[in-house]
Amino acid sequence: MALDLGKIPLFAGTADEALRALAEKADNRVLPKGTLIIHEGDIPDSLYVIGAGRVKVYLDDRKDGEIVLATKGPGEYFGEMMLDDNPRSASVVTLEDAEVAVVRRADFVDFLLGQPQVALRLIRDLIRLGRGMNLRTRDETSAKEQFRRYIEELEARKVEDEPKVRRWVVAKRLMLVTVLVLAALNFYFFDVFLEMMNLNILTVFR
Repeated sequence: MALDLGKIPLFAGTADEALRALAEKADNRVLPKGTLIIHEGDIPDSLYVIGAGRVKVYLDDRKDGEIVLATKGPGEYFGEMMLDDNPRSASVVTLEDAEVAVVRRADFVDFLLGQPQVALRLIRDLIRLGRGMNLRTRDETSAKEQFRRYIEELEARKVEDEPKVRRWVVAKRLMLVTVLVLAALNFYFFDVFLEMMNLNILTVFR
Protein backbone atom coordinates (compact mmCIF):
# COMPACT_ATOMS: atom_id res chain seq x y z
CA MET A 1 0.00 0.00 0.00
CA ALA A 2 1.38 3.41 -1.01
CA LEU A 3 2.31 5.78 1.80
CA ASP A 4 0.09 8.86 2.08
CA LEU A 5 2.72 11.59 1.78
CA GLY A 6 0.11 14.22 2.62
CA LYS A 7 0.25 13.07 6.26
CA ILE A 8 4.01 13.64 6.47
CA PRO A 9 4.90 17.01 8.09
CA LEU A 10 7.70 17.60 5.58
CA PHE A 11 5.15 17.73 2.75
CA ALA A 12 2.48 19.76 4.57
CA GLY A 13 0.70 22.26 2.32
CA THR A 14 1.81 20.60 -0.90
CA ALA A 15 -0.76 20.24 -3.67
CA ASP A 16 -2.34 16.79 -3.91
CA GLU A 17 -1.38 16.45 -7.56
CA ALA A 18 2.31 17.03 -6.81
CA LEU A 19 2.22 14.53 -3.93
CA ARG A 20 0.51 11.89 -6.05
CA ALA A 21 3.15 12.31 -8.74
CA LEU A 22 5.93 11.87 -6.17
CA ALA A 23 4.19 8.91 -4.50
CA GLU A 24 3.90 7.13 -7.85
CA LYS A 25 7.67 7.32 -8.26
CA ALA A 26 8.41 6.14 -4.71
CA ASP A 27 9.22 2.54 -3.89
CA ASN A 28 7.13 1.38 -0.93
CA ARG A 29 8.78 -1.29 1.19
CA VAL A 30 7.83 -3.37 4.22
CA LEU A 31 10.96 -4.12 6.25
CA PRO A 32 11.25 -6.60 9.14
CA LYS A 33 12.87 -5.73 12.45
CA GLY A 34 16.67 -5.66 12.26
CA THR A 35 16.88 -4.70 8.59
CA LEU A 36 19.96 -2.59 7.81
CA ILE A 37 18.56 0.10 5.52
CA ILE A 38 21.62 2.33 5.24
CA HIS A 39 25.22 1.44 5.97
CA GLU A 40 27.72 4.14 6.87
CA GLY A 41 29.95 4.78 3.86
CA ASP A 42 27.38 3.75 1.26
CA ILE A 43 26.89 5.91 -1.81
CA PRO A 44 23.62 7.79 -1.20
CA ASP A 45 20.81 7.63 -3.74
CA SER A 46 17.49 7.95 -1.89
CA LEU A 47 15.41 9.67 0.77
CA TYR A 48 13.40 7.45 3.14
CA VAL A 49 10.01 8.43 4.56
CA ILE A 50 8.66 6.38 7.48
CA GLY A 51 5.02 5.33 7.34
CA ALA A 52 5.09 2.87 10.25
CA GLY A 53 7.61 1.46 12.72
CA ARG A 54 10.79 2.93 14.15
CA VAL A 55 14.41 3.09 13.01
CA LYS A 56 17.70 3.81 14.73
CA VAL A 57 20.37 6.11 13.30
CA TYR A 58 23.82 5.27 14.63
CA LEU A 59 27.58 5.28 14.13
CA ASP A 60 29.93 2.32 14.40
CA ASP A 61 32.90 3.34 16.53
CA ARG A 62 35.79 0.92 17.04
CA LYS A 63 36.68 2.50 20.37
CA ASP A 64 33.30 3.29 21.91
CA GLY A 65 31.14 0.77 20.06
CA GLU A 66 27.76 1.81 18.73
CA ILE A 67 26.87 5.49 19.11
CA VAL A 68 23.14 6.15 18.70
CA LEU A 69 22.42 9.51 17.09
CA ALA A 70 18.63 9.34 16.93
CA THR A 71 15.54 7.20 16.68
CA LYS A 72 12.84 8.08 14.17
CA GLY A 73 9.23 7.01 13.77
CA PRO A 74 6.12 7.48 11.62
CA GLY A 75 5.94 10.81 9.83
CA GLU A 76 9.69 11.36 9.97
CA TYR A 77 12.32 10.86 7.30
CA PHE A 78 16.03 10.09 6.98
CA GLY A 79 18.68 9.94 4.30
CA GLU A 80 18.33 13.63 3.41
CA MET A 81 22.13 14.00 3.44
CA MET A 82 22.12 12.32 0.03
CA LEU A 83 21.67 15.79 -1.45
CA ASP A 84 25.40 16.57 -1.11
CA ASP A 85 26.58 13.44 -3.01
CA ASN A 86 28.97 12.38 -0.22
CA PRO A 87 29.01 8.85 1.29
CA ARG A 88 26.50 8.09 4.02
CA SER A 89 27.71 9.45 7.37
CA ALA A 90 25.67 7.06 9.55
CA SER A 91 23.91 3.71 9.49
CA VAL A 92 20.17 3.11 9.90
CA VAL A 93 18.47 -0.09 11.06
CA THR A 94 14.84 -0.92 11.81
CA LEU A 95 13.97 -1.34 15.50
CA GLU A 96 10.70 -3.06 14.60
CA ASP A 97 8.76 -4.01 11.50
CA ALA A 98 8.53 -0.85 9.42
CA GLU A 99 7.01 0.61 6.28
CA VAL A 100 9.01 3.16 4.32
CA ALA A 101 8.67 5.02 1.05
CA VAL A 102 11.96 5.24 -0.83
CA VAL A 103 12.30 8.32 -3.03
CA ARG A 104 15.18 8.40 -5.48
CA ARG A 105 17.45 11.44 -5.31
CA ALA A 106 16.73 12.59 -8.87
CA ASP A 107 12.97 12.42 -8.29
CA PHE A 108 13.23 14.24 -4.97
CA VAL A 109 15.42 17.01 -6.40
CA ASP A 110 12.93 17.55 -9.24
CA PHE A 111 10.14 17.69 -6.67
CA LEU A 112 11.99 20.27 -4.52
CA LEU A 113 12.58 22.53 -7.51
CA GLY A 114 8.83 22.85 -7.92
CA GLN A 115 7.96 22.98 -4.21
CA PRO A 116 9.98 25.75 -2.53
CA GLN A 117 8.02 25.46 0.74
CA VAL A 118 9.17 21.85 1.13
CA ALA A 119 12.74 22.83 0.26
CA LEU A 120 12.64 25.56 2.92
CA ARG A 121 11.27 23.13 5.51
CA LEU A 122 14.04 20.67 4.67
CA ILE A 123 16.68 23.40 5.02
CA ARG A 124 15.29 24.35 8.42
CA ASP A 125 15.45 20.73 9.56
CA LEU A 126 19.06 20.48 8.40
CA ILE A 127 19.96 23.70 10.22
CA ARG A 128 18.29 22.41 13.38
CA LEU A 129 20.26 19.18 13.09
CA GLY A 130 23.52 21.05 12.60
CA ARG A 131 22.82 23.35 15.53
CA GLY A 132 22.11 20.38 17.77
CA MET A 133 25.42 18.78 16.83
CA ASN A 134 27.24 22.04 17.52
CA LEU A 135 25.66 22.33 20.96
CA ARG A 136 26.57 18.73 21.77
CA THR A 137 30.19 19.35 20.74
CA ARG A 138 30.36 22.56 22.77
CA ASP A 139 28.90 20.92 25.88
CA GLU A 140 31.26 17.97 25.59
CA THR A 141 34.26 20.29 25.20
CA SER A 142 33.12 22.40 28.16
CA ALA A 143 32.78 19.33 30.38
CA LYS A 144 36.23 18.06 29.43
CA GLU A 145 37.78 21.47 30.14
CA GLN A 146 36.03 21.69 33.50
CA PHE A 147 37.27 18.22 34.44
CA ARG A 148 40.85 19.14 33.41
CA ARG A 149 40.78 22.25 35.58
CA TYR A 150 39.33 20.26 38.45
CA ILE A 151 42.18 17.73 38.32
CA GLU A 152 44.75 20.52 38.12
CA GLU A 153 43.21 22.15 41.19
CA LEU A 154 43.35 18.90 43.12
CA GLU A 155 46.97 18.29 42.16
CA ALA A 156 47.92 21.85 43.17
CA ARG A 157 46.53 21.45 46.69
CA LYS A 158 48.97 20.82 49.53
CA VAL A 159 47.81 18.05 51.83
CA GLU A 160 49.09 17.93 55.40
CA ASP A 161 48.49 14.38 56.58
CA GLU A 162 48.15 10.81 55.33
CA PRO A 163 44.33 10.58 55.66
CA LYS A 164 43.92 13.58 53.39
CA VAL A 165 46.33 12.07 50.87
CA ARG A 166 44.24 8.92 50.80
CA ARG A 167 41.03 10.88 50.38
CA TRP A 168 42.61 12.82 47.51
CA VAL A 169 43.55 9.57 45.74
CA VAL A 170 40.06 8.16 46.23
CA ALA A 171 38.47 11.38 44.99
CA LYS A 172 40.64 11.45 41.89
CA ARG A 173 39.93 7.81 41.09
CA LEU A 174 36.22 8.35 41.62
CA MET A 175 36.17 11.20 39.14
CA LEU A 176 38.19 9.25 36.58
CA VAL A 177 35.92 6.22 36.83
CA THR A 178 32.84 8.43 36.64
CA VAL A 179 34.03 10.08 33.43
CA LEU A 180 34.93 6.73 31.87
CA VAL A 181 31.53 5.26 32.68
CA LEU A 182 29.66 8.28 31.36
CA ALA A 183 31.77 8.27 28.21
CA ALA A 184 30.99 4.59 27.69
CA LEU A 185 27.29 5.43 27.91
CA ASN A 186 27.74 8.25 25.37
CA PHE A 187 26.37 10.68 27.96
CA TYR A 188 27.79 13.94 26.63
CA PHE A 189 25.91 16.40 28.77
CA PHE A 190 27.46 15.69 32.15
CA ASP A 191 28.96 19.12 32.98
CA VAL A 192 26.26 19.76 35.60
CA PHE A 193 27.02 16.39 37.18
CA LEU A 194 30.73 17.23 37.26
CA GLU A 195 29.96 20.51 38.98
CA MET A 196 27.98 18.66 41.67
CA MET A 197 30.81 16.16 42.15
CA ASN A 198 33.28 19.03 42.24
CA LEU A 199 31.46 20.74 45.10
CA ASN A 200 31.01 17.52 47.07
CA ILE A 201 34.53 16.13 46.74
CA LEU A 202 36.35 19.40 47.36
CA THR A 203 34.75 19.57 50.81
CA VAL A 204 37.12 16.73 51.75
CA PHE A 205 39.97 19.23 51.85
CA ARG A 206 38.21 21.98 53.77
